[in-house]
Amino acid sequence: MNDVEAIFSLKTGLLDARKFRSSQATKRISALRLSNFQEVENSHSAGINTIDLEKVEGRYLLSGGADGSIHIHDVLNLSGNLQFTCKNVGKIDRQSNRHCHKYSVECVQWYPLDTGMFLSSGMDKNLKIWDANAQVPADVVLVNGKIYHHHMSPNATQHNLVAVASTANQVFLADLRSGSTTHELRSHTSSILSVKWSPMQEFQLASGSMDNRLLMWDVRAARSCLFSMDQYNGRNHADVEKTTAHNGNVHGLSFTADGLFLISVGTDCRMRLWNTETGRNEMVNYGKISMESKKGTRFDISSDTEPQMIFVPSQGNILVYELTTGIKRATLLGHYNTVTCCAYNENVQSLYSGANDRNILVWAPESAEAIREEPVNKGAALGPRSIVPRRNLTEDAWSSDEG
Repeated sequence: MNDVEAIFSLKTGLLDARKFRSSQATKRISALRLSNFQEVENSHSAGINTIDLEKVEGRYLLSGGADGSIHIHDVLNLSGNLQFTCKNVGKIDRQSNRHCHKYSVECVQWYPLDTGMFLSSGMDKNLKIWDANAQVPADVVLVNGKIYHHHMSPNATQHNLVAVASTANQVFLADLRSGSTTHELRSHTSSILSVKWSPMQEFQLASGSMDNRLLMWDVRAARSCLFSMDQYNGRNHADVEKTTAHNGNVHGLSFTADGLFLISVGTDCRMRLWNTETGRNEMVNYGKISMESKKGTRFDISSDTEPQMIFVPSQGNILVYELTTGIKRATLLGHYNTVTCCAYNENVQSLYSGANDRNILVWAPESAEAIREEPVNKGAALGPRSIVPRRNLTEDAWSSDEG
């Protein structure tokens, strides 16, 4: 069914609106390439460790750097021109703001319901809650350990807890109302690298550690974890000391939008799909994924496509996989150094990626046909780009070879 037939079927009620949107989103994702028309202003002076796109408007992109700086970028094109640059509309660094992190920023996150607040954490052991407009911290929580990652629940209505992963062996839960840590989840035996709240069960939390284990928690019963993910499905969940999720550090986690599945990545160069109700390894083979980061990998999952896609950094590239089959659909090339993070924008089916080359790149569904048909504003600046040229857009874009 072509687009004209699909639109006719949609208007006549023969095609479900959700299926139509999903099919169009999948088609656009299939044409992802390094954007020739959109770029993010190059404002970082050190490698980029983390990015986060707010979900309220899908307009503001946060980024945190190895030099302790935090930047806010406006990615919405209001110029009317085909070619535009996402301007830096906020900057917190050591020269301009005394509240800046002293050391590397490892994680940034927008408050889920409002763009007026965001959180940051890093190697200075501080979790900071920022007023985005005044660019000053409203509160600071000191944690016992260098912070690798933090996460605030996107759907919680009964708590305001932020889970914090650090060099300590326990997960800290910081309460935004009291401005202090209120709980500690103890079962890991080494530093914790990643934490994620379930998007559907507000008290369910996952944590990945250097002890090679992935634990699932109900924070209302914090004395012990619900179960430990076993890569071999041995169902020996009672003895959490012996079950491992990876043969290496678990340094990246992400739930699917419905909360039914959890993706984990590890330093064993493997990515695994888990059933969050049973803890079962779904045994999807994604192949070997080379990862250089030992601290954490920030990847993302599309929720508006069928099948859902995983965007995962791998050395200087971004690999795109089908969630349930493990088929590798694309290798996105463009960065000059290790890619550390990426964030998917489901509003326009675009992808943002940050790397140690200090650049944030934009990947958009721009086909040659779309470019020819797009009306160009006469005032559009179509001259040379302001940042350094990059490598070829894609390599074997959207091939069907398995990972």
